[in-house]
This record gives sequence, C-alpha cells and structure tokens, in this order.
Amino acid sequence: MARKNRIKIGAVPYLNAKPLIYTLPKNDPNFQLNIAVPSQLADQLQAGHLDVALIPSIEYLRAKDYRIIPNISISSHGAVRSVKLFSKVSIEKLQRVALDSSSRTSRALLKILLAEKYGLYPEYIPYAHRTPIHNTDADAVLLIGDAAMQQSDENWYTLDLGEEWYSMTDMPFVYALWVTRRDIVLDDIPQILQRAKQEGLQLIPEIAQAEAPMLNLPESLCREYLTQNIGYDLNEAELAGLRLFYNYAVRKTPRS
Repeated sequence: MARKNRIKIGAVPYLNAKPLIYTLPKNDPNFQLNIAVPSQLADQLQAGHLDVALIPSIEYLRAKDYRIIPNISISSHGAVRSVKLFSKVSIEKLQRVALDSSSRTSRALLKILLAEKYGLYPEYIPYAHRTPIHNTDADAVLLIGDAAMQQSDENWYTLDLGEEWYSMTDMPFVYALWVTRRDIVLDDIPQILQRAKQEGLQLIPEIAQAEAPMLNLPESLCREYLTQNIGYDLNEAELAGLRLFYNYAVRKTPRS
C-alpha cells in the first residue's frame, strides 16, 4: 500500500553503505533516496529536509530529537581501511593536520586518538576536498570513505583510525547510524531498513563486482573490505563502544 507521503531517506555515497541501501528501491518505491556526504546528511536531517538518514554517530550525541533505528550500524572491530590519516612525518612529529570536512565523527575520533593515545594536540585546518594530499599545507591529512581506500600507503606514515581505537579501547567503533527525527511516524521503516541490510549482506559479492570498476579498486579488496573490515550490526558491543566514544567526545580534552 502506498504511503500518503514519500519517506525522504539520506545515505552516503561510499562503498561501506552499499549493503544497507542496495535493495532499498526494490523494497519500497515510496522511499525517496538522497545521496550526500555524511556532514551534509546530518545538516539536511536537522533542517527537516530528510526523514531518516545514515549519519555520523557524533551527530546523534549533538541532537536531542533523534531516534536510532535499532540493530544497524556502520562499524569496525579493528582496522577499517576507509578512515585513515596520511602523514608526511612520523606521528610523534605532527604539528598541523588537515581534516576532511565530510564526517564530523572521523574528525572527533582523530582528535581523541591523538590526544589520548599519543599526547598530541596539533593545529587542525580544513582539507580542501579533492586536493592531492601531497599538495596540502599540513603534515598530515585525514581521509574518509572511498578516497581513503584509493590512496596508496606508499611513502606515507599512516594511522587506521579503526585499528587505533580498537588498540586503545578493545572495543568496536561505530561510524554511522540510521537515525530518524522523533516527529516522524516510523510505521514499518525499521523493518524495511533491517530487511534491506540482510538482503544487502547476502549480495556483497554482487555489490563488490559492481562497485570495484567505478572505484578503480580490485574486486577482491572491495569484497574483503565489506566482509572483514566493516560490520553492520548494532549489538551491545557496538553500543558500549559508542558510549565510550561519547564519553571521550564530551570531555573536551584540554587544548583539543
């Protein structure tokens, strides 16, 4: 049965989100699917332009009128591959870091890791998107999403933020959540999104085959990334990691 109004849903364009949205148009034609970078989705949801969005986990902490769609996340239990710091100098020598503005969660996570694990409080500057990272006026650049996977590690000092978080906390890290505004009548939205997740996970080989040529990445790498690096559940372990991240984020570490 058609809905009176189409549900406006926002998702990110990255490979790691494909299993969550790959079958959505087939599941429910009443969805209007909008694709944008994480920070834009967060702003659109806050402004009321979206009903449901896959947003950076930090945005749920910042808002008071959101609900989490249960049992779904984009997370990692260790190395993530798609949230990485590329540095021209060894990590202990960092003085200036350029931050990708696409995800506020990744920016917050990097600041926490550098402060808590390395005792570093570098200057942070914006990273001009699509600028070759060797041309930036910074010691290091934070890249997220497909760009981080496409960038070679060769000749760079690198930090995989998922790996660094797990090393520091022994907990998974949650990068993104399906979130809806509290004024939205959910109806069967959670069930539709959860069914799309289950169907998408079964189709990962097909997704990897379709996406690899567009990303100029090996199909085997895409498949390995989606099955071994990225997790899609939101169980107690992920929730515990999320709570710990929020605790760090609200502490406002001095000089950060």
